[in-house]
Amino acid sequence: MSTDEFASVYAVHWLLEAREQREAIPDDLVQHSLLWLQQYAASPVRDDGSSGLWGLRNRAYATYLLTRQGMVTTPIVASLRETLDARYPGEWKNDITAAFLAAVYELQKQDREAAALIEHSAAQIGKASAPRYSGYYDGTVRDAQILYLLSRHFPARARAIEPRALEALVTPLSRGEYNTLSSALLTLAFDAYATRVAGNGLDRFTATESASGTEVPLELRGHLILRGNYAGDSKSLHLRNDTGLNGFFAVTNAGFDRTAPRDVLHEGMEILREYLDAEGQPVKSVKTGDEITVRLRMRAIELNYIPNVALTDLLPGGFEPVLRSAADPGTSERTAAAASFDRFGTGGDWRPEFADVRDDRIVLYGSLTKNLAQYTYRIRATNAGTFFVPPSYAESMYDRKLRARAAAGSIIVEPPGKP
Repeated sequence: MSTDEFASVYAVHWLLEAREQREAIPDDLVQHSLLWLQQYAASPVRDDGSSGLWGLRNRAYATYLLTRQGMVTTPIVASLRETLDARYPGEWKNDITAAFLAAVYELQKQDREAAALIEHSAAQIGKASAPRYSGYYDGTVRDAQILYLLSRHFPARARAIEPRALEALVTPLSRGEYNTLSSALLTLAFDAYATRVAGNGLDRFTATESASGTEVPLELRGHLILRGNYAGDSKSLHLRNDTGLNGFFAVTNAGFDRTAPRDVLHEGMEILREYLDAEGQPVKSVKTGDEITVRLRMRAIELNYIPNVALTDLLPGGFEPVLRSAADPGTSERTAAAASFDRFGTGGDWRPEFADVRDDRIVLYGSLTKNLAQYTYRIRATNAGTFFVPPSYAESMYDRKLRARAAAGSIIVEPPGKP
């Protein structure tokens, strides 16, 4: 079984953070995790282009966590620095790798080396990086980790960060350019910044709303993150603080779309969906009790390869997914996960990494290439009527600019006795 290197290091980091917050983390889990980190951080990295820097970045991350736990990492740091200088002399200091090593040097009381690296890293906040998210890394991930390390280990330098640099951290959020990883790292970074760097003044924030020209005070609740509710007919919101403390705000509207989208969407990937009869022909109407095949076809249309794609196919009302029994021909006994796929999917050349079969939808997870991939499964009509067919939707789990939507439609289910 292969190990996802970054995800493993990242998981150990959160275990350590949770333990510092007095969460009940088992000691043996932490000790086994640190043992793995030691073995991983000291392991060699192949020199194979950008993936080589990716591996060195992850090892620098692991080395930082080990050093925080009081372990002697001097030989590992020396080896990393030598490899980075030899393979990526003009690149690695612009990477988050430099900030991790700066924090290691600071913990080791090597102030001169730490200062030189962290000064360069702090200047990277807000600067353009790779144009697309790749390998758990982009500009927002980098900047969030730099702010975290600055706040935790270099608070004086963190206080000197200009407001426009902090604004650059949240600007991608306003464009929808975020994912679960960058969101979590930003939360961690701002928590460290507010805890160790930001001054008092949170209690001086006030908010008002205006619906008809008159401002009405809003109640703000919480400590570090203040929350309040406003009326749906509000025309404007005003946040104020007379202490000079910088703050960020987010406005959330909850609810459901009044009308479902019907137009197709192709942004870096494409998805097509058809309902087929037993002869493989498209159908617009069936009878109650009939089974039909859902054929999904999808591909990448810009990049050669898109990993970590989530595809959601909502079923029309009056239909249910069809599962074969474990004894049906074609059902594999290889693994429980594989068997669940085999009992559901019925054909095609695309095999998802995971399939979540629910009453009203299926969610498939996998990777796409520019080659058109196909996946089929079966659904059964259970109720008569005319039903709206919701659009299928696919999206990269980490690069939100890559997404696609198939066309919506309708299907008629006739009663069983109707000719």
